[in-house]
Amino acid sequence: GRAANVRSIAKAHGMHMHMLFLAHLRAPSLRHNVALAIDQPQQSLHEAIASVGARIGETGELLDLDRRRAAAGELEAQSASEGFWEDADAAEATLRTLAEHRAVLEQAARWEAAVEDAKAAADLEEAELVEEASAALASLDGELDAWELRSLMGGAHDSCGAVLTLTAGAGGVDAQDWAEMLLRMYRRWAEGHPSGYRVTLTERTEGEEAGIKSAALTIDGPYAYGNLKAERGTHRLVRLSPFNAANKRQTSFAGVELMPLLGEEEAGRVEIPPADLEVTTMRAGGAGGQNVNKVETAVRVRHLPSGLVVRCQQERSQARNREIAISMVKARMLEAMEAQRVDELAQIRGEAIAAEWGQQIRSYVLAPYKMVKDARTGHETPQVQSVLDGELGGFIDAYLRWAAAAERDQRAEGS
Repeated sequence: GRAANVRSIAKAHGMHMHMLFLAHLRAPSLRHNVALAIDQPQQSLHEAIASVGARIGETGELLDLDRRRAAAGELEAQSASEGFWEDADAAEATLRTLAEHRAVLEQAARWEAAVEDAKAAADLEEAELVEEASAALASLDGELDAWELRSLMGGAHDSCGAVLTLTAGAGGVDAQDWAEMLLRMYRRWAEGHPSGYRVTLTERTEGEEAGIKSAALTIDGPYAYGNLKAERGTHRLVRLSPFNAANKRQTSFAGVELMPLLGEEEAGRVEIPPADLEVTTMRAGGAGGQNVNKVETAVRVRHLPSGLVVRCQQERSQARNREIAISMVKARMLEAMEAQRVDELAQIRGEAIAAEWGQQIRSYVLAPYKMVKDARTGHETPQVQSVLDGELGGFIDAYLRWAAAAERDQRAEGS
């Protein structure tokens, strides 16, 4: 009967009814409609459809669908032109970009079609379909959110793993302790991520009294670099110092820098003359006792033209540590090349932005009140301990949206 008619409509669109509900992000109004859809199915389903339709419009703007349509048209014309395959590498890159645009546009079209399917179900007032739609709306919370954020990570290396380096800044012992707190935070985030990241401590230099002077984490898995771009910069901590006899409030800083984890093919694109590298060896640091290496397996590599320094002590083999360290240097160099900063190599150094007053991207306040606030996006939460336990999703989400909006505004100003 009616149910079969609506399902045939959905089939004609080549989709299932539940696709409607992929547009549910974390918008409070839509959450409210989800709850109502369970208690008052017929009325609230209409409200949810309206909310979803509005959300799709916002998503389309965020993903810049008009620009993608125009770009896809241009690329299709290029691919049909004579001599397109004369440069095979360029042709393949063009087709990859075209496929990415098409995937986004096709997904947006499916969302819009799903809204129409759901409208048909609501208008027919078929209890079975309304119940199915309401249940799907409640169970698929957040799926579009994840897809949308992944779509915002379209940079050259966003899909790569990442090498994250922490350095204690201004604040003495408190800063070194703060750097170790951040190290724990990022390990917890990576180890608890749904992508199942593999986390390796590449380098660790102990602090003089507590904490660490520096450390490096290799986070291997899809889109680790794209997610962690939000974390690059200076992080500020305000708390009652456990290292101060008077227990006074102390402000301390730590710097975070990030590099993509390159595969062998990408690393091979970067040629560095041996004369530009200074390689030194040392004993790997540790907490003392049996954990301290008795031979010089740790490696430090300095890129002389830029001053960039990386360290690696994760392997027992000095040769392997040297190989990893040089790969890290190449990753930073490739970043610089693709950002068209080849002639300004000194800018690729993380130390170029001092971890001190006035430079922070995010503040973590433990006293006299509790708050974590990002200076760029304005995103904040009083749940400081949850953030320090690795719950960074809200900050990463806000940064990716902020960065996408800023890029869109910059393109609009330039056009």
